[in-house]
Amino acid sequence: MEHYPTTRKLHTDILENKYGTIQVNVINHTSKTRTVHLVDNKNISRTFAVTFFDFEWNSEIKKIDQAIKNGNLMGKTFRKYGFEVRKNVVGVFIQPLAASLKKDFLTEQNSAKVRLTEFYAKSAKTAPVIYGLVAEVYSPDFRYPEINDYDLSQINPTTNSLKELGIDEIRIWDGLKSPIIWKNLPQDELNKAKQKSLLKIEEYKQKIEKTLYQLSLF
Repeated sequence: MEHYPTTRKLHTDILENKYGTIQVNVINHTSKTRTVHLVDNKNISRTFAVTFFDFEWNSEIKKIDQAIKNGNLMGKTFRKYGFEVRKNVVGVFIQPLAASLKKDFLTEQNSAKVRLTEFYAKSAKTAPVIYGLVAEVYSPDFRYPEINDYDLSQINPTTNSLKELGIDEIRIWDGLKSPIIWKNLPQDELNKAKQKSLLKIEEYKQKIEKTLYQLSLF
């Protein structure tokens, strides 16, 4: 069973351990979304990713976003600028694959595993900030389309839901490295926060389905 790292390792680190050098093919990068394929040296997509920019950025993050927009890998660019990345997993689900994405993944599988994470970044001089909510659609060769108990155990409430419990971004950042923060929360409050998060997650799922549908038209 492959565990999903929420600290230290980048997604591209894991892909490169399996496939060698990974490059990014940018489909679009606007003020609202970023849509890309992460491809190996055979130009086979190993992850299709959509990032939703629904968060406030400081000037440093805006500068990094421009560098990413110029065609660079997201996590590695943050690392280059001296930022550590952590990920708050807020959802995992199985998504049917359109023919176009099956071709990109070079697979006969009809579905793929999708993970939703809030992409946190922090440098030694800055407070933690969310760059975007990232939906990673994994090629079946990289991650078989099934959800296991470990996947479910990693799911947390969204940041907005946690903030309603009085937990700010700094405590969330710390909690992503040391899960004691979640253990200290009353279980009923944590469950309510997760339930409240589901509405937002469902909204993102619909956006992802719309993006995949639009890609299938080309």
